[in-house]
Amino acid sequence: MKHIVEAFSILIVIVLNLLGCVAMISVTGQTAAAKEYKADVIAEIENSNFNPNVINACITQAATNGYELTVSGYTYDADHDIQTAEVILKYEYKMPVFGITDTRSTRGVAR
Repeated sequence: MKHIVEAFSILIVIVLNLLGCVAMISVTGQTAAAKEYKADVIAEIENSNFNPNVINACITQAATNGYELTVSGYTYDADHDIQTAEVILKYEYKMPVFGITDTRSTRGVAR
């Protein structure tokens, strides 16, 4: 009887450990996807030469994808052309196995 209890205890610990590892892999994927999306937005803004219509379209598309995008901090040169902008992307950080939900952000600069 003692060996059966020990075996099932070890099995439960292994299953809980496996669930924790799967949750961490899921969170890593969420973070990587948000950072990749931010990099794509920065590239699109830079390629459009900071076109306000493109920036607004990126903000709308981010909301559709479940992100909150903020583009601010424009820096102008002598000819009033935009040179840099700060891009902040907020995303949900979820680990349902542990009941953890948080909002995280990643920042970048479009030049």
